[in-house]
Amino acid sequence: MYQGQVASITSFNKKGKFDVLPQHANFISLIQRSLVIRDNKGEVSEIKVSNGLMRVKEDRVEVYIGIEGSAGLKDVLKV
Repeated sequence: MYQGQVASITSFNKKGKFDVLPQHANFISLIQRSLVIRDNKGEVSEIKVSNGLMRVKEDRVEVYIGIEGSAGLKDVLKV
């Protein structure tokens, strides 16, 4: 879906809204509601998701999502 450098990624988990910024600690979380990608030019893209998994490791983000409104579709987002 998306591959490249970004300024930040925002999503939601059971505890609420969170942001992933450059040099973020290694992290894994179940996500819900949406995924907001802000690129280095300030442009914002939002992807609605029913649920997914986000993994941050060594300044790389991988997101495995079920896109809202699709039956079992899985996509991979690498940032």
